[in-house]
Amino acid sequence: MPQPMLLTIKQAATRLGVPEYSLRKVADDHGMTIRIGRAVRLHPDDLSEIISLCRGERKDRASTGASGQMDRQSGKSGTATPDYRPAQTAAAMLKRSSRATLNANIAQVVPLGRKT
Repeated sequence: MPQPMLLTIKQAATRLGVPEYSLRKVADDHGMTIRIGRAVRLHPDDLSEIISLCRGERKDRASTGASGQMDRQSGKSGTATPDYRPAQTAAAMLKRSSRATLNANIAQVVPLGRKT
C-alpha cells in the first residue's frame, strides 16, 4: 500500500483555508511537523488532529440573569437587581441646587464701553 504524499505547509494551509504562519505554529507547538533538511512537511492524516486541537472551548454566558446564585469563589458573575434610588436622589439634589442660580429681578445688564 503506497504511503500518502506529505504536504507542504502551503498545500496544507490552502487545503484547510488558514494562514500558513498560523498552521506552521500550531503544527510546531504540537510536534506534528516533519523536517527533512530544510523541508517542512505535514502528514495529511494529521490535519484532522490539528483541527481538533485548535477547537476553542465552549464559553459560559457572560450574564446568567440569575440573581442570588452568584458564587464569588468561582469568579463567575451574575446580574443583580439594580437599585436606582441613590441615582434618583442624587439627580433630584442636582436639579434643586441648579434651579435658580440667578434671580432675574436682581440682575442688570451692564453695557461694556467700546473704544471707537
